[in-house]
Amino acid sequence: MLPQQNIVIVGAGIVGLSTAYALLAQGMRNVTVLEQEVVDHARSSSHGFSRLLRFEYGSDAFYSNMVRLSLKRWKTLERVAGRTLYTPTGLLVLGNEDDTFTQSSYRVIRGLGLPAEQLAKEDCRLRFPQFDTRPYDALHYNHEAGILHASTCLQTLRDLVLDFGGEIYESCRVTRLSNDSQLRPIYLHLSSGSEIAADRLVLATGSWAHRLLVDLHLPVRITRQYLLYFAGLPFSSYGAGTFPAFIAGDLYGFPIHQGCNGWVKATSHEFGLPIDPDKVTPPDDQVIASINRQLHELLPVLNHAEIAHIDSCMYDVSPDEDFILDCLPCDPRVIFATGLSGHGFKFGLLLGEMLSSLVCNTHSPVPLDRFRLSRFAHSWGQQTTSVA
Repeated sequence: MLPQQNIVIVGAGIVGLSTAYALLAQGMRNVTVLEQEVVDHARSSSHGFSRLLRFEYGSDAFYSNMVRLSLKRWKTLERVAGRTLYTPTGLLVLGNEDDTFTQSSYRVIRGLGLPAEQLAKEDCRLRFPQFDTRPYDALHYNHEAGILHASTCLQTLRDLVLDFGGEIYESCRVTRLSNDSQLRPIYLHLSSGSEIAADRLVLATGSWAHRLLVDLHLPVRITRQYLLYFAGLPFSSYGAGTFPAFIAGDLYGFPIHQGCNGWVKATSHEFGLPIDPDKVTPPDDQVIASINRQLHELLPVLNHAEIAHIDSCMYDVSPDEDFILDCLPCDPRVIFATGLSGHGFKFGLLLGEMLSSLVCNTHSPVPLDRFRLSRFAHSWGQQTTSVA
């Protein structure tokens, strides 16, 4: 343990705040979080009404097990904070027997002892008449799935970090790192012209990962994603408890739930075009229209609904869609997390513990080998020079 070290975390999204919380909860002090805007700002990948907590990862039981660990942590945090962070909704998966996801997901989650059931088409039509099931021949429903209330999760973690004695500085943009010698502290240069010294540093900068790690040539692309919110649907048929969260190929969505203004939220997980996170770009009407058309085919009732709101977010996508959690090759004092690839939020608390184990050189609750940057060394030609 490092009881008197100055630990600085850059980024107050779900990973940064979760890491600060994990460090403080295990007794660390002198934990500071720097956020370039504000906690839960609109451009943050963590911002919004909701995130899906699902166990379905095809044949990859590794992530399914991580989801189980994560859900335990979210429920514990709910009790600690006295706030509703998670709403069970169940998850309907619509797929085909010859895809690589639906049947293998079902076998994995059943193997984990989760309450999932396969549905015949007629049973699904009777139970969930909202969906057009004609294109699908493999259907299952997992009772153990639901919604994380994303903005509430962020605000809760922020409050707990402050209650535990951590510090959070908003509107504090880091422009450069100086870590040319491990005999001296790491210096963070701020846009204000001032500096902050750190003994340990965690970079949880999401879509801004390349800014401070430019020399590392991270194999991560930043994409623009769109979220559609539909109004005018009756709660009796489309509210949580009646209408499930769902996955159908790249499409996924949520019932009307707490805090979402009475809207059904749905979109596509298909990765968008690469973007610069600092550039404001107009909405891509063609992409939005394509998502809307696909959703109308799955949910015919949307022909009678209106799009009340279109939101956007950014994904930081790794080549294999696994996370990247590691230390700088040349300086183990600097830990970074990136490549969450649009499925990282539900793991936030668990990722915080995993990163805190790198900071403190303690046992990780999940093996970190799968998430090391070195897996890309041959294909990406990573450099190991110091960040200037």
